Amino acid sequence: MNSFQKINSPIQHVDTLNGVEVYIKRDDLIHSEVSGNKWRKLKYHYEAFRESNKKVMLTFGGAFSNHIAATAALGKMYGFDTKALIRGEEITTNPTLDFCRSCGMEIEAISRKQYDERDNPEFLGMLGEALPEVYLVPEGGKGVLGMRGCLDTMDEVKDQFDMVCVAGGTGTTMAGMMSSGYETNFQLFPALKGGDFLRSAIQKHIVDFGKELSTHGLGKISTRATLTLQNDYHFGGYGKVQPELIHFMNSFYEKYQIPLDPIYTGKMMFGILDKIEKGKIKAGTKVLAIHTGGLQGIKGMNERLQKRGLQIDY
Repeated sequence: MNSFQKINSPIQHVDTLNGVEVYIKRDDLIHSEVSGNKWRKLKYHYEAFRESNKKVMLTFGGAFSNHIAATAALGKMYGFDTKALIRGEEITTNPTLDFCRSCGMEIEAISRKQYDERDNPEFLGMLGEALPEVYLVPEGGKGVLGMRGCLDTMDEVKDQFDMVCVAGGTGTTMAGMMSSGYETNFQLFPALKGGDFLRSAIQKHIVDFGKELSTHGLGKISTRATLTLQNDYHFGGYGKVQPELIHFMNSFYEKYQIPLDPIYTGKMMFGILDKIEKGKIKAGTKVLAIHTGGLQGIKGMNERLQKRGLQIDY
């Protein structure tokens, strides 16, 4: 990837199960290191960064963050400096952080209390004053610019699907997709426990996005699609996994040769197939799942899983 040119990731037919057609949009194939919704959420942040004439792109995340890894890779690809403020001081090295450092990213671990201020305007203002050369990207690339990139996901879908599924943590990806005007039943699979709050978060994202578009004369958004939250497939919470999930991911890869990640897409695909098996998705339905990437985290997850006698086999 030499630039953020417009792309169309392939849509792959996975299987027809109990009369339900299942497809996956392979955004994980966009790029080997800046893939999935990480590519999409960074696209317009990168444009704004270039226009700002700032020298360093700084962002926030956990020690295993896909977004942090993607930002580091982006900096290496385009030759600019990157820095990350990492939540918690207990983890200083792991495969994700080692990769980021190999890309030239400066890593600074901060306390969880400090990290909780990451969206506080006063804190961000102070950070901007202290580091005038820095362009700030919100955690996960969320916000209006991140949504704008995720909107493109559905613009690339030319066929009609009855149901479009995506896993989520902040709701940015779903909010962007719902702002595209594509009419369907969107299904969000929260990666964390107690994901009901994401409904209001998504609506706020959409309102903020609409205001931004209007302010810049970029038109209006259409949100006639419906949204359903599937809260039963978090497997204990964000970053938590169970043996059943790992066995499912391994068997899914063996059957379809499609790798899933354990934090987001593995849980989503488990949920989709579970609902089909239980007859909760009727025959004749066309389902599209969005593969949001995140595969870089598998190596770090396997280090944790080995202590439990488990392993992701790809």
